[in-house]
Amino acid sequence: EYCQASDRCDEKRMRDVYLEDSWDEHGSLKAPGPEFARIMTGQILSMSDTMYHLLGQSLIKVDGDKAGAETYFLASSNTNENGVKRVNQLGGRFVDRLERHDGRWLIKHRIVVRDWTISHRLDHDWETATALQPGQRSNADPAFAALGSAHFGIREEYVVQ
Repeated sequence: EYCQASDRCDEKRMRDVYLEDSWDEHGSLKAPGPEFARIMTGQILSMSDTMYHLLGQSLIKVDGDKAGAETYFLASSNTNENGVKRVNQLGGRFVDRLERHDGRWLIKHRIVVRDWTISHRLDHDWETATALQPGQRSNADPAFAALGSAHFGIREEYVVQ
């Protein structure tokens, strides 16, 4: 849920994966989970055209209503800074402490660990010739209809006019 919300810039959905008294340590951005969701959504919208998380293996240890987890991920984003298009990739791990609350597992504390990063200049986007449907940061993305869910919207202050 976190990755889908992050990639689609759905602040409310991202916020809903955190306990109210949670904490997220995402490099230089460290904040309570709900506040982190607000700040990160704004940063993603201002810095990238698209974002994509791919999750790998997870190791999870459950102890009653608490759990610890390590999940590998690959995050990619397309940016356009000063007319230079780039694809940035981060390989790392989400290291989480989770708690079950009202039947849902929620993040109590998250540390993002960076294992590697790389940035490529994007001189040609070969995909444009394939006519694949691009991902959307709204209900126009087909995943919402397929999952029977809805995008909760993007704050007006994040929308670039």
